[in-house]
Amino acid sequence: MTGTGDVAAPRPQRLEAANVMAAGLAFISIFAGPARADTTDQLLDQLKAKGILTKGEYRKLKARHAAETAAPARAAVASQAAQPLATPSDRFITRLDKGIGARVGAVDVRLSGQLAFFATEQFKQAGTASIAGGLGGGSLYNNSSAIRSGLLPSALALNLSTEQEGYKVSFSLGLYAGGNNIRVGLLNGNSSGASVALGTPGVDLRQVFGEISSPDLGSLKVGRDLGLFAADAILNDFTLFGAGTIAANASPSNTSLGRIGFGYVYADWIPQLTYTTPDFHGVTVSVGAFSPYQQFDNAGSYVSAAGVLPYSGVITGHDQPGFQARVKYIGELAPGMKLTLWTSGLTQRHRVESGDAILLPRGAGVRSMAIDAGGRLDVGPVTLVGYGYKGVGLGTTGLYFDGVGYDGERRKSSGYYAQAGYTIFERLTFGGSYGVSYLDANLADYPGRLGDGALVSANASTIGFVKYRFTDWVTFQSEFVRSISHNLLGQGVRTNALVAGTIFSF
Repeated sequence: MTGTGDVAAPRPQRLEAANVMAAGLAFISIFAGPARADTTDQLLDQLKAKGILTKGEYRKLKARHAAETAAPARAAVASQAAQPLATPSDRFITRLDKGIGARVGAVDVRLSGQLAFFATEQFKQAGTASIAGGLGGGSLYNNSSAIRSGLLPSALALNLSTEQEGYKVSFSLGLYAGGNNIRVGLLNGNSSGASVALGTPGVDLRQVFGEISSPDLGSLKVGRDLGLFAADAILNDFTLFGAGTIAANASPSNTSLGRIGFGYVYADWIPQLTYTTPDFHGVTVSVGAFSPYQQFDNAGSYVSAAGVLPYSGVITGHDQPGFQARVKYIGELAPGMKLTLWTSGLTQRHRVESGDAILLPRGAGVRSMAIDAGGRLDVGPVTLVGYGYKGVGLGTTGLYFDGVGYDGERRKSSGYYAQAGYTIFERLTFGGSYGVSYLDANLADYPGRLGDGALVSANASTIGFVKYRFTDWVTFQSEFVRSISHNLLGQGVRTNALVAGTIFSF
């Protein structure tokens, strides 16, 4: 059924209408020419809206009309060519209407990316407590200065897309590079860097995926890309185009932290098979199977009466993929008022293997689960963002970092951030945010049991920023960042930092 008072035409009437329409298109193309293209497009839209044309018939007629409208232009080009034979259509190269790229035959080739560098000054740490897994510390006796990437590294991304048999098919490849020397380690470019001469920066090939989609069936993504859980938290973080917390500033890694670990867990770039439904009145649903990651002891180890023990359990086995899902809504409530809402979740099963550092028998299973929710409201010059998450076995900062105690018990974790921004003159934006991530202790984490009480319990930060859009490509951003960490004993450390730099994006 269509709107009130309208009834979808029976199938024979639809076919008859489609045939009449096809004839009408030929008549308009001959006598009206390109000047009537808008009228024909509007007529097709109205026939589809009233249910006279099916979606398939609508697409075919639109494609036929577009081809017939473009035919006179191609004929004019061919008639002016020096050679009597026209160039085959699959050899034409034309510019794209938007972005950097060209259309080569039937394929759109696009390039995008950014250059991201910031001057950072981190003041010496206040407090001397030991906080395993804490992010709020810095140098004990001196300030640290660096010129480094922000939360985004510099990047160059390639996208190829085309239409084949009614489907859009695309391929994407993203190359990301920090400007500082890399120290090869477990996390590669995300490990602490090396401030030593003759070093080289690292290249992070974090994106390589393909997609096939249609308006009626949705899209299927295959390859490595950003995960679903907590993705919108980082994509709506204003420090995405800045720096946020600049951990390890004396020897920077590929990127800063932004609010990673200070309000959300990093979504990460994960090999996946993800399906997204067609847009239904602004709502889309995504579900995917993801390459599983292990439970990891990010906090390190400590010396106890029983010897050197890890703070967290290490579980490397997994007999099934991880699963993530997201429901997202984007809508315009009124002119100049846009609302975005989302909720996402994940689950993954971990299995104990031989050699894992955990007091569980081989083959034992631990399941991690988490859910989040957030929203963004844009009203004229004002932008408001709120987000929160809760999980068990999820860990903090990175997926499954310190998510399980050495005794095998899952730790609970949670966090949130709130953010506001105000733009004047359509170029200058002021704003600020506050966020915190909590890791709840198990009984074994306290002194007198297995732990010593130094495990991180909270990472919190307060950030103020000013952003100026100099040109469409060039943006300057400056930030003041206060980062604080506490352990289970209530001891804390704090650092303040100033950040100023730019992103060239295209």
